[in-house]
Amino acid sequence: MRYRIPNVILYTKELFQKGQKMSRLPKKLRNDLEKEAKEWEATIAGETPEQTRELLSEAEQFEIPRPARQPVSIRLDPFDVSMIKRLARRKGVPYTQLMALWLHERIEQEKSLPQSQ
Repeated sequence: MRYRIPNVILYTKELFQKGQKMSRLPKKLRNDLEKEAKEWEATIAGETPEQTRELLSEAEQFEIPRPARQPVSIRLDPFDVSMIKRLARRKGVPYTQLMALWLHERIEQEKSLPQSQ
């Protein structure tokens, strides 16, 4: 469940955990979100697992559009570029796509590591 504020998306699940204060939100918005959360909680509590499965099977698939990719220029050693092209050819993918995939995988690894200060 999302609630839109200009340029900000707030997720109600994160807002309504016990003991969590919402002092940064305007009072009217906070009250509206609390009321909506209580209504959803009451609705969900009355549903059986079979009803939930049926509702989910009838629901439209939600897709989040990805922003357009941003071109980036980097200088690489010619030997590295030729090796990347060779590896990409073996895998049957364009070398730029392979580099983007490797970069993405490394970013995900770094995100999961504990922060060192």
